[in-house]
Amino acid sequence: MILLIIALIVLAPLVELYILIQAGAAFGALPVIAACIATAALGGLILRAQGLAALARARRDLDEGRAPVEAVVDGAFLVAAAPLLMTPGFVTDALGFALLVPPLRHAIARAALRRIRRSIDRGETRIYIARRR
Repeated sequence: MILLIIALIVLAPLVELYILIQAGAAFGALPVIAACIATAALGGLILRAQGLAALARARRDLDEGRAPVEAVVDGAFLVAAAPLLMTPGFVTDALGFALLVPPLRHAIARAALRRIRRSIDRGETRIYIARRR
């Protein structure tokens, strides 16, 4: 797993750089730079609106006495989308925008929660709860 993470850290910027260079050669530097800035700005606006909606859902769940697990996981994916959208490059933008599409984000969140629950059920994951003094 650690080798996969290291490979992604090394390869992802190289892939992004290659794609940016190819796009710059095809369309010119200014349009590519403008596209990077525009996707970051648009992503920030969408992220703000959806982040506030996720926060409202979490508050509503708490008010109704339910644990806001789905709203928190949804918010975590929105937080993950932010740096992807702010990073220059088309691959990271595509991943970031994918996390902003509610049906796709919810499907990924459900899959992640299933995997976490399975890991807890198998005893592979431990949850520690800190108590206030």
